[in-house]
Amino acid sequence: MAMKRLSPSYIRAEFGTARNSFENFGRDSGFADALQQVSLALGDLQEAGIDVSLEIFGDASELAFDLFEGGVTVPISGVLRIGPIHRLFGIATKAGGKPALQIGLSNTDIRFNGPEGEIADGKVSGKVRPIVFDLKKDPEALIKFQREILVHAARNSVIAANDPAQAFNDAPAALRKPALPRPKTP
Repeated sequence: MAMKRLSPSYIRAEFGTARNSFENFGRDSGFADALQQVSLALGDLQEAGIDVSLEIFGDASELAFDLFEGGVTVPISGVLRIGPIHRLFGIATKAGGKPALQIGLSNTDIRFNGPEGEIADGKVSGKVRPIVFDLKKDPEALIKFQREILVHAARNSVIAANDPAQAFNDAPAALRKPALPRPKTP
């Protein structure tokens, strides 16, 4: 049996269709504007010297849905990095079964403080403790989002100032292993 593949022209056409569909969804739901405003808010923090970045994934992680009330649509998620801190990030366009425009941020560093879990019928159900910033209902939501970042960046700064050996938060320096004495040959 011969294996089939998509042709390059078909791939380009399908990509264009999918891109237009997501672009229209972003415009109609307000998602695109929210994403742009988050970018600008983070850019303002970076311009002020704050070590912050956001790695966005073109799909939501499973835990991103736990940031919001049920009946949720989360088109993207990512990891917000504040220095060495990693917080789960998502934007919801539907929450509680209703149209929404919310930023969800895990309340704790996702590397060390895993989700609370419940086991039922042999399956694990996780729950992430979130902080939610409602962009539709709260005109100061982005300011609150930035302030949340500032609190952790300030803590990171104090920790760094109290690290004279520069031993915190970085990968260990490549140290030479001490050489063992060679045995003498008779």
